Amino acid sequence: MRSAPRYVRWSAISICFGLGYRAAMNRSGPITSALSVSEIPVADVLPLLVAAGNASWRQYPAYAGVAAKAAGARSHYLLVSDGDQPVALANARIKPLPLVPAGLAVIAQGPVMLDDGAEMVAHVQAALRHYLVAGKGYNLRINPPVITDDIAVQRSAYEAIAGFAPLSGTGYETFIIDLAPDMEALRAGLNGKWRTDLRRGEKGDIRITRSADPEDFRLFQPLLQQLSHQKGFQAPQDAAFFADAAEMAGADERLLVHLAWHQDRLVGGHIGAYSGNMAVYLLGATNDEGRDLRASFRLQWAVIEHARSLGLSHYDLGGADEEDNPSVFRFKKRMGGVHYRGPEIQEARAAWPRGQIVELAETIYNRVRG
Repeated sequence: MRSAPRYVRWSAISICFGLGYRAAMNRSGPITSALSVSEIPVADVLPLLVAAGNASWRQYPAYAGVAAKAAGARSHYLLVSDGDQPVALANARIKPLPLVPAGLAVIAQGPVMLDDGAEMVAHVQAALRHYLVAGKGYNLRINPPVITDDIAVQRSAYEAIAGFAPLSGTGYETFIIDLAPDMEALRAGLNGKWRTDLRRGEKGDIRITRSADPEDFRLFQPLLQQLSHQKGFQAPQDAAFFADAAEMAGADERLLVHLAWHQDRLVGGHIGAYSGNMAVYLLGATNDEGRDLRASFRLQWAVIEHARSLGLSHYDLGGADEEDNPSVFRFKKRMGGVHYRGPEIQEARAAWPRGQIVELAETIYNRVRG
């Protein structure tokens, strides 16, 4: 039987709880913060992100806007200030519950700190909690940014913050390559087997192209779909998703696709983000012909070369899960990067009953969706 439209299902869930909401009191005490939070227009965002130098690709407008639309949410930019001095910026994807003054706000790999110093993180998160949770009644989830400098110190800054609780098992795991060494040193740092496969790829008849054209992203979609069908998975954000993001991206956002060709046949591709101080591996795939030609090795090496040419300091290999995907984990591990485990997602829940309404509505919605 055909299921009800998403909006109808979400609205029905909201109605179940909304009738009793207004009779309940908000029983949490006030949250105070020395910092202020204000919403700013998208037009004012890019200069702040570029000046920060360490902003995640997830905080840039092109990705944030498309991701919010795909989730049925709205993209908001929040500026955290100390008086007249901006100290942090955060994109929040906010999904309100229909008919109920409650909802969910998600900050992905943020906030972006505009004022150096890990000691400010707790104050910034407290200000965001005050604004979104106490002020708006949303449940707030903060997925901390990837940290490359002084990881132990900065990791502690994103954990055990008053009013937040970690979501178990949500820490980001990946490999990160330091791009400071020259290409010869980076090659020497490769695992011997990986280096051998790279040489085989370099000897083959493969041509690598690089583009920011959304149509070139779409060229990659059928190959990615073929691999998804073979492996039995579906990427929630596929090449078509990033083509839409590329349509909106400005020069500073640098969403790029590298394509591998053999005799004018597309045999592999790599979609990456090159913003802030880091390149990030977003999507990659090769077909049977590309795998025989070692196209994935050529693509990765081309990405490293390009990231260094842009002056980026690190390359994030886009996630690693040894248990669920051991072959990909091994491929990335052999590239010579550092195994990174980030802080878990931090959640602050709105006072009763809003927080419980959102949590239960989300659980029911996910079950209905299957």
